[in-house]
Formats: sequence, structure tokens, C-alpha cells
Amino acid sequence: MKRLGEQLKYLRKQQNWTQEELAQRLNISRSQISKWENGELLPDVQSLEKLSNLYGVSIDFLIGRQTNKKELLREVNRLYQTDRIDETMLDIIAYLKQNPEMEKAIYSLVQLPTKKRKHIEAIIATLVKEFSRAIE
Repeated sequence: MKRLGEQLKYLRKQQNWTQEELAQRLNISRSQISKWENGELLPDVQSLEKLSNLYGVSIDFLIGRQTNKKELLREVNRLYQTDRIDETMLDIIAYLKQNPEMEKAIYSLVQLPTKKRKHIEAIIATLVKEFSRAIE
């Protein structure tokens, strides 16, 4: 339950919404949001579906379920609105995704303006290439 609460709080903050603002969007009480985020209560299935749609993420992502490669590739391509991410890049993303802090960083890239995001992606790609050469 704690993982779900952390995800909900993280996603809400990514949108710069207060608990009250989220509650209004979902037509529920603010205290309900607080209980979800603190792990005191689980959202029902309908609320999970609304949250998933509102944040544009899968329910699996919300509940912290490990996704398989195909699901991860689909979600990353959808988030970045591309179909150019290949298996190698997916392996790198999957590795980073295992670390919750890195996972949050990856999802926060989506929120950046395109120019800034592409600049950061280029830096990451360069670092990965340099590290790969260093360990060969």
C-alpha cells in the first residue's frame, strides 16, 4: 500500500495539484486523497481507473507492479509520443526503472519542454556510451 501512496503523491505533485484540487477533479473528499497517499486506505477499482486516466499512466504503474518488456516499451513510447525507442534503449530504461528514484526522474522528463528534454536525453546517451566504452 505504501508504494501506491507514494506513486499517487508523486504524480499529484508532478501536476502541481494540492490534495484539494485532485479531490475536486475526482469528485471525492480531500481526506480520501490524504488516506490514499498515507497508505491508510486503498482506492477502489473505479478510482484507480480515474487516476490512471487523469495522470496518463497504467494502473500497473500506479500500484508499482513490475511490467514486462513489451508493456514497458509501449508505455515509454506512449509517454514520449514516439515509436523509435528500440530494445537496447528499453534495456537501459528497464535497468533505471528498477531504482524508484531513477524511475521518478524518467517520468519527470516527460514534463519538461521538448528542447530541454532532448538536451537531457542527449547527455544521458553520451554518458551511457562513455560508460560502455570504459567497461569494454
